[in-house]
Amino acid sequence: METTSDIVVGIDASADAESALRWACAHAGLTGRRIRAVLAWGPGGRPRVVDDISPSVGVDDLERAASQVLHDAVRRARLDGLAVDVVERTVYDSPSDALVEESRDALMLVVGARGLARMRRMFVGSVTARCAQEAAVPVVVVRGPAPPRPDDRPVLVGVDGSEGSLAALRWAAVQAGLRRVPLRVAHCWLPEPPLDPACLPAFDLAAFDLPAFDDAVLEKAARLTLDTALERGLAGRTDAAAPDIAVEAVLVAGSAAHGLIMAAQSAQLLVVGARGRGGFGGLLLGSVGHQVVTHAPCAVAVVR
Repeated sequence: METTSDIVVGIDASADAESALRWACAHAGLTGRRIRAVLAWGPGGRPRVVDDISPSVGVDDLERAASQVLHDAVRRARLDGLAVDVVERTVYDSPSDALVEESRDALMLVVGARGLARMRRMFVGSVTARCAQEAAVPVVVVRGPAPPRPDDRPVLVGVDGSEGSLAALRWAAVQAGLRRVPLRVAHCWLPEPPLDPACLPAFDLAAFDLPAFDDAVLEKAARLTLDTALERGLAGRTDAAAPDIAVEAVLVAGSAAHGLIMAAQSAQLLVVGARGRGGFGGLLLGSVGHQVVTHAPCAVAVVR
């Protein structure tokens, strides 16, 4: 059950950061939580606009300029009609260090997919990637403009049977309940690829007494994985923050990353576990977590 208070949002004067703040404000409107908008202005990490509007390079002037940039971003991003409490905080530190530290006592951390560098891909060491790797709370990565309210698209969560994906499933169920939208639970599986006899070894494979797998067997195994995840992840839920919700269980033929990215076309939020069957070490090096954070069309939550 969620017991911590603030929703921390990273601000850097980029368009995606303002979208992240809008997303966080909408979530805070559902939960009554407070927003803590954080802008880091340490050397080498502060938004260039801070230097542009500061009358000098003095610490006091830079701090005042950082506060003005943050205040302007909050003013632009607030959603009309939402009574949301927003605390503005400037920190003299690097963005990644500041956000990871600020998230230690938070409910969640929300960041934009692309900062002022506007890179199409995120690399190890970027602010977003490091937050997804090191923050101790769920990290929501937001890209593009916030959709008009209300949003009745489902919350999508990927499961693979790992403990990390079950934690993601439970968290996603709460989010779907708060939004009163369906929870779509997806498991991706790969059909058996066709084999060219010309590419087979010259020896007799039958001599090894290997089991024969066809698509029907693989799909049945995938269905068992999905059903087991649903039973383990959702059975006995009593969280008052997530009332009864419609649960849609779907099998997606394809690799995990590609399948989830395609399924997310019709979702408002995609949730994945930080640790899947591949382990935590691959999160930022081409794994499912990194790929969906980089390419999914909707907001992505990485749950530890």
